[in-house]
Amino acid sequence: MMNTVFLINDTLLFDPNDHSLRPIEGLPGSRVVIHTPASECLLLLLRHNHQVLTQRFLFEQVWEKQGAVVTTNALYQSIASLRKGLHAAGLTENIIKTVPKMGFKSVATVREGTADEFIVPVPVISLPPAGVNKAAETALYELPQRRTRVADFFNSRLAYLLAGIAFILSCGVVYMQRAGGESFYSDYSYIGQVNGCLLYSSWSGEEKSAQTFRALGSRYSLTCKSGGVAYLTLNRSLQGLSVLICDRKIAYSTAECQSYIFRKDRYES
Repeated sequence: MMNTVFLINDTLLFDPNDHSLRPIEGLPGSRVVIHTPASECLLLLLRHNHQVLTQRFLFEQVWEKQGAVVTTNALYQSIASLRKGLHAAGLTENIIKTVPKMGFKSVATVREGTADEFIVPVPVISLPPAGVNKAAETALYELPQRRTRVADFFNSRLAYLLAGIAFILSCGVVYMQRAGGESFYSDYSYIGQVNGCLLYSSWSGEEKSAQTFRALGSRYSLTCKSGGVAYLTLNRSLQGLSVLICDRKIAYSTAECQSYIFRKDRYES
């Protein structure tokens, strides 16, 4: 069964299964993979296009369903990351709008379907059989002079202009991420080196955080490679937690991370 994708403003494909954004063939931009919370926010916004989604609704659907409780800053960081990803993938319009004191909404043209539905087919030309005369051969190779909208766009001056804008925006995204873009994990407390990881926790209590992470490590072999960083998020009721393990600090745009979510009965005897 084909995965469902979303065509945004007739230019960009969003695949919620692999959290990717990419331009349709022939348009400027590049494939971008966004973090899971940003991807889930985008999916909800597109499914409720032109409707205001409150912060409370997004918290419940994206984080609390997974047993995690995060700060408001986490939501704003995810929306900012989402906007950067859309621009880097080639979308020039700002389709994610902030509605003061209410929440966020998508203002896009959205079509839902499979990737094959949005790919422009390439015409297939059959070779003529041996012995066909010149006139017949010429007629066989004559194709209707029809140009698709994508081809017209690709050959237009606007395409080159958009390509330049997309390149400048993508450079800006990389610069902001490397030159000072802080994630909401910057508020986490540094606990120390535990199980080979530089451990940061949403709780300031070093003993509780280290003890919890060691318990997870002994049961699930959560370890880091050299220079790896772990971010431990404990919810207020201690009924569950999540762990994000990265090969370097998440503030770096090149950080590669893997997330884990646990219920309390899975890490305590």
